[in-house]
Amino acid sequence: MFDRLLVLATAASAAFTPLAAAPAAAAPAASTAPATTRGVVVIVPGQSLGSLPYQPMAAELRADGYTSLVLDLKGFDVAADAASVAVAVDAAHTEYPGVPVALVTHSIGALSGRYYLRDLGGADRIATYIAIGAPQYGSPGACGQSVGAEICPDTRFMADLNAGDDTPGPTTTYYSIRSEREWSDGRLDGGQCRITPFPTLGNGGVDHALEPLLPAVLPQVRGALAGVCDGEFVDEPDGAIDPRSTLFPNGVPYS
Repeated sequence: MFDRLLVLATAASAAFTPLAAAPAAAAPAASTAPATTRGVVVIVPGQSLGSLPYQPMAAELRADGYTSLVLDLKGFDVAADAASVAVAVDAAHTEYPGVPVALVTHSIGALSGRYYLRDLGGADRIATYIAIGAPQYGSPGACGQSVGAEICPDTRFMADLNAGDDTPGPTTTYYSIRSEREWSDGRLDGGQCRITPFPTLGNGGVDHALEPLLPAVLPQVRGALAGVCDGEFVDEPDGAIDPRSTLFPNGVPYS
C-alpha cells in the first residue's frame, strides 16, 4: 500500500513541475532566502516521500515572501525526525532572530512536528503548526510495518504523545488540513482550527499521497500561515478524543 502511494506521489511531482533532484543528506534542502522575510516555513514530509514532492509548495511560499525549506526525512522514526526538526528550527531562529517560524507537516511528519512541540521544547519556538493529512491519534496503516510502527493506534508511543494537552504553547496556533476521504480526521484536543476538508479525488489513499501537490492544499496553507481559519475553530477538553473516533471520518475504510 505505502509503496504504491509513494510511486503515485513521486510521479505526480515530476508531472506538476520540473524539479531538481532531492538532496541526499537528511538535512534541509537548499533554498534562496530573501533579504527580508515574512517568516520561516519548515516543511516536514511524510513517510518515504523525501523532499521532492514538497518543492513546488516551498517555491510558491518563497514567491509569497517566506523563507521556506523542506527537510529530507524518511519518516521511519518519529522521535529521531523530531530531533532533526529541532535542529532546523534552531538554525532558523539563529539566522532570522525575531522572525516567526512555522511548521508545515504532512502525514507522519505531523507527528514528528508535534513530538518536537510537546517533548523537545518546541512549543515556545513555533508560531504556527499546520498538519496536512495527519494521523494525530494513530494510523492502522502503520500497524505491522518495519518502520514507523509506533504510530499504530493504541501503542504506548501514541498514548504518551496524546496524554494531556495536544496543543501546547502559549502563542502557537494549530491548523488541520485534510481531504473529505482522508483516513484520519486529524483532530487534536485543545485549540485547533479544523479547515474545511477539500473535495476528494475519489480515493482517500490517493488524496493522502498527493496532498502536498494538490491545488486545493496550497491556498489553505497560505491562509493558515496568514492566521486565517477557513473552517471551524474548536477547543475540546483534554482527553475528549478517542483514537478510534478519529479514523475513517467518511465511514469508508481504506478506499
